[in-house]
Amino acid sequence: MTVKRITFLQELLAFMGLGERLHLEWISSAEAQKFVAVVTEFTEKIRRLGPNPLGRYTRPAPVDAWRAAAGFGIDRRQNVGGIR
Repeated sequence: MTVKRITFLQELLAFMGLGERLHLEWISSAEAQKFVAVVTEFTEKIRRLGPNPLGRYTRPAPVDAWRAAAGFGIDRRQNVGGIR
């Protein structure tokens, strides 16, 4: 089931222009060297791919949109009620 979900997500991310940004690797807790190698390789791959190409399409957070609509404005220094 995990492989099926990862495959679906990889296809979805590729459709969105975020291909190759999801990786699944089976690693035992006894394989510390393999874990280090996989994480290092994937980190380098993400660095080569560069920043999120969808970053320019960011939207305000729902709380910020509500505060702006209610006339409170947006003050990023406040964290009212622990919601961000």
